[in-house]
Amino acid sequence: MLRLKLVWWNGYTLCLGCYMTEQGVETGHKMESDLGPPQVGSKGGSQRVTMVTLACLWILLFCLATAWVVLFVSNEVKDNISDQREVLSSELQFCEKNLTVVNNHLTTLRAKRCASGWEFYNGSCYHFSEDKLTWEQSQYACIRDGGHLVIIESQQEQDFIRMKVGNTEVTNSYWIGMTDIKVEGVWVWMDNTPLNNSIKYWDQNNGTGVSDFPEPNDWESNEDCAQMGQRCSGQISCWIDTPCNVPSKRICESHSNGEYFTL
Repeated sequence: MLRLKLVWWNGYTLCLGCYMTEQGVETGHKMESDLGPPQVGSKGGSQRVTMVTLACLWILLFCLATAWVVLFVSNEVKDNISDQREVLSSELQFCEKNLTVVNNHLTTLRAKRCASGWEFYNGSCYHFSEDKLTWEQSQYACIRDGGHLVIIESQQEQDFIRMKVGNTEVTNSYWIGMTDIKVEGVWVWMDNTPLNNSIKYWDQNNGTGVSDFPEPNDWESNEDCAQMGQRCSGQISCWIDTPCNVPSKRICESHSNGEYFTL
């Protein structure tokens, strides 16, 4: 009997209208792959699928294990950083407390370097007198006591002094170590250093009856020495020029190394 076979790419054969001799007649379609060697190919395909599945599972397990290790190490690092941060914070607080103690002790030691009646500030000792002398007499008095009339070299120093001498009475002003007695209008300090234009605190007399005459105004051509005190409590610029022969209080300065000036 004529049979029609169709052979597929994967080895399966389709037989149309076939019959089996000695085993009766079959009608319909019969797949030869169900009867012989093609069954072996089917088993090989299943094995390949199984191997691929196992490989994927192993890869997945490896990725999970790697992720767990990374997470564990990361947590350990975070814990170590947290512990170290706490230790460093405690050490910092301890150092800050010690620094405060050392600073207080150092301030006490520095204060002891100033003579009785003198105040320590930023490496210098200051004396604010109660008696009144002329500018020249005040300079000699400061030298006698181991210093000189104060030389103001910074805004911080000006602030420190003005808060000590600030008042509203011109009669309670203090001499400072600056004069233009040699050359009118050329102000110099006791060490012959010219007045620094960036560090000068002349009172502009704003809000006063002489606001049209800011300091230094050399009133009546007779004001050649500088003092401060009046209006210093309310403003940083409070220097005024005054006749050198007016008895006034004085501010003496002595450097911590014992340096002083002579006339």
